[in-house]
Amino acid sequence: MSKLPSVNTVKALLPKFIQYFFVGLFCAIVNWCAFYVFNYRLQISYLPAAIAAFFISATVNFFLCKIIFKSKKGRKRITEYVMVVMVGAIGLSIDLGVMTLCIEFLGFPNMFAKITGTGVAFIFNYISKQFYIFSHK
Repeated sequence: MSKLPSVNTVKALLPKFIQYFFVGLFCAIVNWCAFYVFNYRLQISYLPAAIAAFFISATVNFFLCKIIFKSKKGRKRITEYVMVVMVGAIGLSIDLGVMTLCIEFLGFPNMFAKITGTGVAFIFNYISKQFYIFSHK
């Protein structure tokens, strides 16, 4: 059975989570705006539109995360960027899976499905960046 984090650990991580939440919210807005332009204005199908929007927001997210999180010792910036994109790709898979479920099976509007998918992927992305990519100490 895994050990739950201590109260002190949670208190120490809370400020970073709050900072990441606002960075994530900003990047989600970038993602949603790009998706809107690609899907609604340029009439690109929702899956390619979501992928293009992901790459734009992932790049913005990487640079903003560099402000919040410290690099792990000895890790190069390009390595971190590749890791962020890889984690983001998994998050994108979650996002696209939720979007497809919402659009194809539940009949949700594309934009609502995109917002739902982004929300589901947010927690995975935060945990991955906080504990596996950047230093949390």
